[in-house]
Amino acid sequence: MAKNERLKEIIQKAQEEYSDKYFMFAIPGFLSRNFVAYCAMKQDLEILLEYIEELTSKEHSTILKSSLTYGIITLYGKCYTDASHFKSAKLEATDLFKEHSKHLKTHNELMKMRHHFIAHRGDTENEIIISFMLMDKNPEGEQNQIRFKRYKQAGFSGKTLLEIKELVLFIIDCLIPKIQKAGDKLHKGLLDIFTPEQINLMLMNNAK
Repeated sequence: MAKNERLKEIIQKAQEEYSDKYFMFAIPGFLSRNFVAYCAMKQDLEILLEYIEELTSKEHSTILKSSLTYGIITLYGKCYTDASHFKSAKLEATDLFKEHSKHLKTHNELMKMRHHFIAHRGDTENEIIISFMLMDKNPEGEQNQIRFKRYKQAGFSGKTLLEIKELVLFIIDCLIPKIQKAGDKLHKGLLDIFTPEQINLMLMNNAK
């Protein structure tokens, strides 16, 4: 139910933005899958840049700093993964960095953090955990206790944030032609598959 309500909300916002000037036609999901995936990646990376700007422009509490840091890792890693059964488009590091190895180290570090620090609990320098036993020095004192301590990275250095920003700007530049190509293919596919009469049935200017 929540999904349908959110779908209605986003359609309404699109209508408010475009319907006065344009005819709007709904596009079936199977045609638009790659186009919307690349557009969503670009938007996520633009949000990521806002996180970096927030972190570099002022001081924050550890809670807020760590939230923005984990958001950076998550949004970046999301561009290279697809958990759906639709097999939407995702970025491939082998293609992106084949001729641009400058950003590969930063990319690898972020993906390592995504896989072994954020998404899964792994053996990483970003999160170090120890357990130990306490034995009271007084023979008549407390019973033995087992305790836990953890170091968990809460932020990036200013230098690392700059490297991430340069990497993200590079990825956005790579996404722009992918979006254009996917959009052109989508437009052609829509006109090839559907008749004008069928396309008219997809008019969404007044859809509720």
